[in-house]
Parts: sequence; structure tokens; C-alpha cells
Amino acid sequence: MTDWDLMVEYIQQAMEGVDKAHKATQELREKATPEALDQFQRQVAELKEHLTKLQTVLDNQEAFALDELADWLSQAFSGHRSDYRRTPRMEI
Repeated sequence: MTDWDLMVEYIQQAMEGVDKAHKATQELREKATPEALDQFQRQVAELKEHLTKLQTVLDNQEAFALDELADWLSQAFSGHRSDYRRTPRMEI
């Protein structure tokens, strides 16, 4: 999976996280229980994680693009991805 695909995946995950957090917010408003609060906090933490990953990619777009190009060239000439990267390999 390319960094571009990962960025798209992170955007989708963040959007799903917003929906889940919104649902948990509404449930908490309708019925304020410790379980509803725990669910809300879990959803917000999950959303924060998704947004942090996305922000990392967005803050370093040029470096990720160069690393992606290096991976493609390395794969074409040597059969494996580049060993050296300026950015971390992003995993889902």
C-alpha cells in the first residue's frame, strides 16, 4: 500500500471516527451514564489517533512523496522497497 493510499485510508478512518464520536456524544446527551461516558471517551481517543496519523502525513507531504518515489524506483531496479526513508513507514 502506498503512502497516498494510506493518506486516503486515514481520511476515511478519521471521517468514520467523527461519526462514531458524534453518535457517542448524542447517546451521552440522551442518557448520561458511566458506560456512555466511557464509550464517548473511547471514541474521542480513537478519533484523536486517526487525526494524529493524518496530520503527520499532511505535515510532511514532500518527504512522504520523495520516500514514495524512492520506494518505486528501488522496487523497479532492485525488486524491493528502499531501506532508507526520511519518514516512518505508515501502517494501518
